Amino acid sequence: MTKIDTSLLTSQVYDVLRSKIIAGEYSPGDKLDIHKLADEFGVSRSPVKDAINQLVYDGLLEIIPRKGTYVTELNFTEFIEVLDARLMIELWAGKQVIQFISADKVENWGQIVQEMDSLLKATPFPFETYNKVDRKFHMTLIEWTGNNKIIELFSSLNTHVSLSRIVHSTSLESTTKRHTDHWHLYEAMRERDFSAFSNVITEHINSLKKEAKSRWNEVYL
Repeated sequence: MTKIDTSLLTSQVYDVLRSKIIAGEYSPGDKLDIHKLADEFGVSRSPVKDAINQLVYDGLLEIIPRKGTYVTELNFTEFIEVLDARLMIELWAGKQVIQFISADKVENWGQIVQEMDSLLKATPFPFETYNKVDRKFHMTLIEWTGNNKIIELFSSLNTHVSLSRIVHSTSLESTTKRHTDHWHLYEAMRERDFSAFSNVITEHINSLKKEAKSRWNEVYL
């Protein structure tokens, strides 16, 4: 008997739901009905359930027992605290690797920034794709440490997903302003200059906090 691979269906449903949440088509607190979504997408409930489980892992959805599945409410204070945790981890990671990471790996890091450069020039701006490459850039730094617990912790923070929901409407402008930080981080790593690295990553995270606060006040207050 030939089995049908539902993984592609799950991926497609996941992509659509994720985009709708980030773009604000589904608002925080909205309830999602698996049966209605399955009918809307013309698929069985199985890929919808699998997609929802992935979105729960991402922090975009939450399942409340005996009530249903809801778009996660954004908690500004918690988000700022997560950014602080991210800064602490990235500073630690930079200090651990800056004197020891190979020149080849640093150059590969720079190639990720080049990929981000090309995405900024695309029309329309592919925000979701850029966001994934941005995450890859920062995640690579953490992976260089070889500390699996720290890698797992950093990955679980999901700050890129949360930030996407807050700044989506001003993504190109805000992203362009911060993009040069990535080049400066690369240059500091190449020059083995932790002082410069520390200053850039601190300002990078602080700019995210400022923008998140500004957008939060605009949208939610």
